Amino acid sequence: MAYVYFLPFEKFDRIEEFFNGLNLFDIFRSGEKVGLKIHFGNSKHKNQIPPFYIIPIRNKLKEKNIFQVLTDTNVLYKGERDDTFSHLEVAYNNGFGELGIPILIAGGFNGDYEFEIEIEGKHFKKLYFAKEYKEFDGMIAISHFKGHMLSGIGGTIKNMGMGCASRKGKFHLHSNITPVFNSSLCKGCGKCERECLFNAIYMKDKKAFVNKEKCKGCAWCIHVCPYGAISIPWSSVSPTQFQERLVEYAYGIIKHYKNKFLAVNFIINITSDCDCVSNPGKKLSKDVGVCVSDDPVSIDKCSADLIKEVNGYDVFLKFRDIDYTHQFYYAEKLGLGSTEYKLITF
Repeated sequence: MAYVYFLPFEKFDRIEEFFNGLNLFDIFRSGEKVGLKIHFGNSKHKNQIPPFYIIPIRNKLKEKNIFQVLTDTNVLYKGERDDTFSHLEVAYNNGFGELGIPILIAGGFNGDYEFEIEIEGKHFKKLYFAKEYKEFDGMIAISHFKGHMLSGIGGTIKNMGMGCASRKGKFHLHSNITPVFNSSLCKGCGKCERECLFNAIYMKDKKAFVNKEKCKGCAWCIHVCPYGAISIPWSSVSPTQFQERLVEYAYGIIKHYKNKFLAVNFIINITSDCDCVSNPGKKLSKDVGVCVSDDPVSIDKCSADLIKEVNGYDVFLKFRDIDYTHQFYYAEKLGLGSTEYKLITF
């Protein structure tokens, strides 16, 4: 059985005392390099974790002489945070630069700076992650717990599974097939053909087409197309399949760090959708608090349970018909963590 440590939101004035009292951070040793995996939010709203809530974690690691980096990877879809420059701009505009912690947008500008992890999963045998994460001694997932349009909820499992994947990994998570080319939107500029890393795109009658035999699913063409003519076939993966794929990716990267992993879920600003989008939707619950655990499954299940307890019903299931609990039990079956936990309230 796992342990989940909980500080209610009404006690957030004691948040530094809460983190200082946890011995979970003792898994990290002086001189080690630890990534603080976070989501920097969006320039259109301030729904991400407020940077000042990270200060107690920063201070605790600094006292232990641990080198820490705030980090995320570029997104798959076209928009802000799809390249390193725009992503850094969002991070600094949202105040994360004020923490005095180096910021790393991992995976390279093209998102193809990656390393492989092999697993025996239902959906994957090879997983692709930002290569810089191979160099870390450990990772702390600092996640904003909220709703998500495909997985139902987004917490530690999503932060690690989707957030650590390379561009190719992200595409494989979302899709079973190659990108979709819309000829009606294509202007025949040829940029996708020139930029394709695998010579899988060709021009015919001033329109772009993809050779499915050569395509590796890196999704770089989606990023470079200036007209939005190339897209992700979102509907090719069901919510259940997406959850399982997400779990397999989270399993791969978390197991890579062995026992050098911690999860922190901030259960605040609980909206229907992810912080990625310009409008994360309506708030589904009042603020609940923050949880810490070394078990990624227990902390996500506990976070959902606490929200349900506070509201008297499941706010996520009421808003969206996705059985998000499937990811907990699939993760437990895979060996990522436990659905059984003991809650210790500060």
